[in-house]
Amino acid sequence: MAFKKTIALAAVMGLQAAMASTVNVDVGEEHQVIRGFGGMVHNTWQGGAGLSEADAKIAFGTGDGTLGLNTLRIPVNGNKNDFGKEVQAAKWAKKYAGDDFILYATPWTSQYAGGNQHIAASNYQGYVDHLNSFAEYMKGQGVPLYALSISNEPDWCSEWACWSADEIYNFTKNYAGQMRKHGTKVISTESFAYQKKLYDQVLNDANALKN
Repeated sequence: MAFKKTIALAAVMGLQAAMASTVNVDVGEEHQVIRGFGGMVHNTWQGGAGLSEADAKIAFGTGDGTLGLNTLRIPVNGNKNDFGKEVQAAKWAKKYAGDDFILYATPWTSQYAGGNQHIAASNYQGYVDHLNSFAEYMKGQGVPLYALSISNEPDWCSEWACWSADEIYNFTKNYAGQMRKHGTKVISTESFAYQKKLYDQVLNDANALKN
């Protein structure tokens, strides 16, 4: 018991020391811009439960008793017949988040590649067309995408499409620019392990980076 009391006392003293520390903030020096905070809705994974309006109000509302989130991530389904699965969630999130709302989408698989598969270069144009058709669909539903990702976690792909560094580079350089067709920004593939080597070729090529 005495040991536990000692730990508790040490924790309190540590907290007091932290509270007594001085923090200097220079509001004139900007290090990073954070546009917002948010979450994800994936109806397929959630068994169709999605996001109810009541929960959307709590998560994205700006009044008392709400979280004030403003960013929502949704999937780009591989089947066009499933494009509408996240529309209602996006509409409710936008309703309560207001003008600051950011909606972006990420594909996991497509008709061109499933789990642990690579999209053949000969299908890149078809893949771009698929992504653009989703962006067009969401825009037509009144919830346009702020940004569109090329693919989810290319380096952890046992359940979804895989991308090598060379594939990411070639696709970004030669096709990603078309993904801006409906006013969306482009997010590169989102590395599971934050592997910078996946993006070095893109970052070092101005023609690829501009996309």
